[in-house]
Amino acid sequence: MSFAERVTALKNERGITSEQLSRESGVPLGTLNKILAGITVEPKLSVALAIAAAFDCPIGRLLDGEDHLTDTLDKDERRVIGKYRRLDQNGRELVETVMDKHLSQYGSVDTNAAEDVAEDIRMVSLPLYMLPVSAGMGVQLDDHYCENIEVRATKASLGADFALRVSGNSMEPKFTEGDILLVRRQDRVEIGDLGIFIADGEGYFKRFIGEYLRSLNPAYQDICIENFAEFRCCGKVIGRMRRRRIAV
Repeated sequence: MSFAERVTALKNERGITSEQLSRESGVPLGTLNKILAGITVEPKLSVALAIAAAFDCPIGRLLDGEDHLTDTLDKDERRVIGKYRRLDQNGRELVETVMDKHLSQYGSVDTNAAEDVAEDIRMVSLPLYMLPVSAGMGVQLDDHYCENIEVRATKASLGADFALRVSGNSMEPKFTEGDILLVRRQDRVEIGDLGIFIADGEGYFKRFIGEYLRSLNPAYQDICIENFAEFRCCGKVIGRMRRRRIAV
């Protein structure tokens, strides 16, 4: 079905006229008639969004007829997602911190709990390095300083190569001391990613922003990479678990 055919089908389903749809969407009747007649095959996105809003349906249903994630969301949920998308990184981290705090009251403390790969609880074994990051490790990661732990099987834990424990408050409010980081081993990360880094023998858990490492806690200054004689990336942080979800 084309865009016009999907709009027509919804009009018939809802029992509204083109004039009513024009008034409710704010799309001029002439523009709407050209779309319905097939003269305008691909309307502007702003027009498509206005029509979708008038029908109170996901835009994906009009564009390609496919089921999208937003098809399962109600109007309030879509409104909240819209607000979240307008936030900057700090705002999003604050929202996630508040959500994590409230979810923890209901036993959901794993930030990846919604991504469990099976209804039955499966566990994954990961090496947990005993020396914490953020304040500095002082040694390289090797098997002499780790123990194996069992964690819930999620998309993040299945993609992780090892785990590390957070030390200090430089990554608050999102990450607190004692949190377990799930890390995928790689020698570089993209700008904006959270990573594990070794700088002159010290280990850091920070956000990579090009020439600097940045803490999430604004009380800490950026760390200039050029100040180190040796610098390398050990991996990308892809998840976080609270200690009480760990079964040793």
